[in-house]
Amino acid sequence: ALMVNLPKVLGGDRGGAINFLVGTVGSYLLQLELSAMQQEGRGEILSNPRVITSDQNKAIIKQGIEIPYQQATSSGATSVSFKEAVLKLEVTPHITPDDRLIMDLVVSKDNPDWTRAVLGVPPLEKREVNTRVLVDNGETIVLGGVFERTRSKSEEKIPFFGDIPVVGWAFKQEFKEDKKKELLIFITPKIIKDTLSVR
Repeated sequence: ALMVNLPKVLGGDRGGAINFLVGTVGSYLLQLELSAMQQEGRGEILSNPRVITSDQNKAIIKQGIEIPYQQATSSGATSVSFKEAVLKLEVTPHITPDDRLIMDLVVSKDNPDWTRAVLGVPPLEKREVNTRVLVDNGETIVLGGVFERTRSKSEEKIPFFGDIPVVGWAFKQEFKEDKKKELLIFITPKIIKDTLSVR
């Protein structure tokens, strides 16, 4: 496996960084690990898309939302436009003479930040990873290290008593929550020699 640390992409209390991991894993071991993670509540399969492309032609898979926003035209009228907040995977395969695959991969993830929305339109937090890998036909590779970190703070208090100066702290509680999620993408390229082998 190869680990590459990329620079911090978000600042302040929000925190966030991308550590990019490329590795390979056997399909049987992968199924066992994913099943165990789901049963323990430590993982969830978000999507299982499949796409077919030809040698040296780019394939794109996107999943997410489109955020509407108003845009002024030159005449002064307004129109509704959309911007995408998606998880996108671009793959360009190159088949080698010995039936292996070199894949150019671009993974990008855009998250809308509704806490900093302006006129109802949130800015997008963007994360992107580019890499090139060489894999055997049918081998599964893992792209990981796209982290998402959220911090929240809340307070519970007894009405009136929690607001009394000096002693109010005895009647209230503060809760802090720090969550960190990692997105893992598993890619299994297969060379299709004829139409009968499409499954």
